[in-house]
Order: sequence, then structure tokens, then C-alpha cells
Amino acid sequence: MAAEARERVTKWIEDTRQLFALLPELLASDPQVNERISAAQKEVEKLKKEVEDLRKENHHLRLEKDDIAQAMGQVAAKLGIAPRKSPFERTPGGDAPAPAKPAAEPPKPAEHPKT
Repeated sequence: MAAEARERVTKWIEDTRQLFALLPELLASDPQVNERISAAQKEVEKLKKEVEDLRKENHHLRLEKDDIAQAMGQVAAKLGIAPRKSPFERTPGGDAPAPAKPAAEPPKPAEHPKT
């Protein structure tokens, strides 16, 4: 039994040596892979910066929208108009604004009797 265990351990050691011999080959990177990794990392950094810039712009635009809404509310108050909170808000009676009526047709010229 001990001889069998010794034989297994010896085989494992030999297998391990062979694997360790292969490691440098496995760890040595392909130059094309390194270039692709580098390009991907640069693209990730570029996209992170772009996302951050867009977040800042979005925040700025939201602040501007709030300022405009406040100014429009003040204008509406001076005109005595109750501003709507949403462009989709209905009137208190629940009626939607009446659709525009089509323009009436112009009258046809009268026919003159023949003489």
C-alpha cells in the first residue's frame, strides 16, 4: 500500500514538473492579444469619460429645465393663468380641449341668368 502511494506521489510530482515547464509558455502573451487588450482598455476609459460628461450635462440640463419651469410659473401667475404640471393634464371637467374646426368653404359665385 505504501509503495502504491509513493508511486502515485511520484507520478503527481512528475506531472507537476511538466505543468510548471508549460507555464512560461502559457503566461507569455501574444503581442496581438496585448495590443487588443490595450485598445480595449483605452476604449473603456474613453467611454467612462464620455458617460461622466453626459451625466454632468444631464444634471446641468435638469437644473436649466427646473429654472425655466419656475420662470414660466411666475409668468403664468402674473397673467393669472394656472399653469399645468404636465402637457398631458386634462381640464378639471375632464374634457380635452376641443379640436380645431375646419375652415368653411367659400361661397360659390352666383350664376347670372342668360339674356
